Amino acid sequence: MNSYFLTVGSFILTLDKNLLVELAFQLFNLCVLCAILSFLLYKPVLRFMRSRKEKIAGNIADAEDKLKSAQSILDEYNERLRSIQQERSAILEAANREANANKALIIEQAKKEAADIKNRAKLQIAREEEKAKDKIRLQIIEVSSLIAAHFVDNSLSDDKQTKLIEDVIKGLGDVKWQG
Repeated sequence: MNSYFLTVGSFILTLDKNLLVELAFQLFNLCVLCAILSFLLYKPVLRFMRSRKEKIAGNIADAEDKLKSAQSILDEYNERLRSIQQERSAILEAANREANANKALIIEQAKKEAADIKNRAKLQIAREEEKAKDKIRLQIIEVSSLIAAHFVDNSLSDDKQTKLIEDVIKGLGDVKWQG
């Protein structure tokens, strides 16, 4: 038998036939164990990893779809917001126009009311003026009567006095007052 010795430190390893057979048997066991483990563990783990990868890819695709859906909903809401703002602007413009129309109507009514008040005041002034003219006429008649009485007492007879008073009254009736 051929034996080879290999010395490593204080440990001596002999390479003989038994060792080689034992190494070959262990190597065979290792290969069988790897094949069994590969069949039992590697392929299921590989299948699990593939299914996990597919599931993640599906989740990513779903997330992208949901993102697109959310973006379309956001665009729709933004469009609705724009339309609401346009509607609000239209409503405000309509309200503004109506307010301006109401303002014009109120101003017109106020002008009419002011004109009515002015006309009533003019009528009131005219009435007061007529009353004042009547009072002045009466006062002029009284003063004229007193002057005439005094003058007549001094120089006129009763007939002349009556005629003079009638002439003065007729003359006062034709007098135009300037106002």
